[in-house]
Amino acid sequence: MYLKVDSLALLNSFNQIWMECWLEKGYVLENENGTSDRYIITDTKDQRVGTIEFKPYSLGLDNNINSVFPFYEIEDIAKNPQSVIEIDKVAILKQYRGKNLDRLLSVFVHYSEKHQISHCVVLLERMFYKALRNVYKIPLQAVGDKIYYKGDYVIPAIIYPQEIYQNKSHYSWVLHDQPVPKRKLIFT
Repeated sequence: MYLKVDSLALLNSFNQIWMECWLEKGYVLENENGTSDRYIITDTKDQRVGTIEFKPYSLGLDNNINSVFPFYEIEDIAKNPQSVIEIDKVAILKQYRGKNLDRLLSVFVHYSEKHQISHCVVLLERMFYKALRNVYKIPLQAVGDKIYYKGDYVIPAIIYPQEIYQNKSHYSWVLHDQPVPKRKLIFT
């Protein structure tokens, strides 16, 4: 279902996937080297189909997302910033969209549960926001008006993953946590 990016080869694959998706959408590319946890989403045939990145959140303006929208002013975020993460570089290659979103969202749920995350700050493309809210019933809240950012309008939002991971039976799309096993190279 996913690969944790822990090598230069996987980082290159991760970057190739999200960059292809963002260029297709006409977004401005950003390549940050800060601390984050990156994952490559795989399909049922172990094809690399998508990406998701989890960044530590801080209340300061040095955090890029706070310069786009002042999440730090929201009381729930300001009270407990250590249980907040930023989600970025969510992408699924065009030919794999639709049937793999449940895999990507499941990685988000498992990551949030493992790290006891209560809030996620995110800038969501409008159609993706509607799909999360209406189709997947993700507990989320728009916290501001749409903002033009890097080539499209985005909605600043907070996602509440704790509601999902404490009630997984209410979310039929959540898959079991299944990292893709590492393959050992055998030289002869």
